Amino acid sequence: IAKWAMTLDGKLATRTGDSKWISSEASRGIVHQLRGRVDAIIVGSGTAHADNPLLTARTANPNEVKRIATRIVVDSTASLSPESRLMQTARDVPVLVATSNEASAEAIQRLTEAGAELFCCSGDTHAARIESLFQELGLRRMTNVLVEGGSHLLGSLFDLRAIDEVHIFVAPKLAGGANAASPVAGQGIERMSTALRLADISIEELEGDVHIHGRIAR
Repeated sequence: IAKWAMTLDGKLATRTGDSKWISSEASRGIVHQLRGRVDAIIVGSGTAHADNPLLTARTANPNEVKRIATRIVVDSTASLSPESRLMQTARDVPVLVATSNEASAEAIQRLTEAGAELFCCSGDTHAARIESLFQELGLRRMTNVLVEGGSHLLGSLFDLRAIDEVHIFVAPKLAGGANAASPVAGQGIERMSTALRLADISIEELEGDVHIHGRIAR
């Protein structure tokens, strides 16, 4: 499941990287519900560094039953800071750092000692390492995962046709900026006729935001 919040002109953040908050509180409440239903929540290292997210499911009802999703950071060099919110809570809520052979032994040890689990993805390209990670998640019976960004990671997954479902939150705001990040990078398509299409689409308004949910048509 891919999820992102963006402005009306398709920006994830301003040109300086500021992104708090694009979406409304009601939209963020839907995201927390999603987090409480999945096996894992995945972000790229850029998002982990820029946003310092917690990636837990917080709900208004303390008695609501929810899954404890493993928080996964795709981080080839194991550069995640031990001082990050993810690592500061790693002993309470699982953190898996998906690295590569580019990660130094010192960086791996630092994160392991802070409470994270490290998995070394095989492959010489970003796409190959993503496929290696998803194979590992399948072996762990993590069959329902939420990908929250950033654009490089989402782009790779869309290029691999690995996304089944999307939740997009569009805020009635305009950010502008030629260098401001957009939701999906990667190689993309060459012809509009080959663009991925959504099926089973639902659209709702949430405190001014537009929440679009659908499945990728196969």
